[in-house]
Amino acid sequence: MRKILFTLVSMMLAACGGQKSPQDGGHGTGIDNADSIVVNDTLNTVEAVKKQVNAVYAYWNELRVNYDEGKPSIDDLFGSKEWQRVRNEVLSIDSVCECGGFFDFGDEGPLDPWTYDCYEGTISADSIQVTMQANGTAEVSFLVKDAVTIKGVPMRWLMQVEDGQWRVANIFFVKDDNFDILMNMRAYAEDAD
Repeated sequence: MRKILFTLVSMMLAACGGQKSPQDGGHGTGIDNADSIVVNDTLNTVEAVKKQVNAVYAYWNELRVNYDEGKPSIDDLFGSKEWQRVRNEVLSIDSVCECGGFFDFGDEGPLDPWTYDCYEGTISADSIQVTMQANGTAEVSFLVKDAVTIKGVPMRWLMQVEDGQWRVANIFFVKDDNFDILMNMRAYAEDAD
């Protein structure tokens, strides 16, 4: 099995020709090639992605019950490096802004990118649907629920393998016309410059 995986990885690297990612001035996919090659069969499965989605909400619930400033945030533990970078820019801007901040959606109040407006009791993901995509990425749709929002709020995540685990690269608020959080955080940060 290792020989087959090594051969596949070698062929993939040869096909890439050592191309740089767009961040490095190349014309790749925007995902670091070293992180996008999945050689672990158990990681590249629908079950592994679902397990990670459930882990996000298990951790969110744990932080809520046993908050500790020393523990990593949801963004730090489950967000991709790019998500973390952009999210930190937004948090920095919001820390000195007199406005409500990026996630203050007017009359609806602040919305959490991970839970939308579900805050009552235990938060969970329901009806998780995973579409595996190329090079260690997946699209995930589900309903985020709490004790009050029984029907659930539709969410969509783009996930990618990074540092040997599934991480959230982008979040979309489906009920708000597929509001693209990463794209809009980037625009918010650029407007603040």
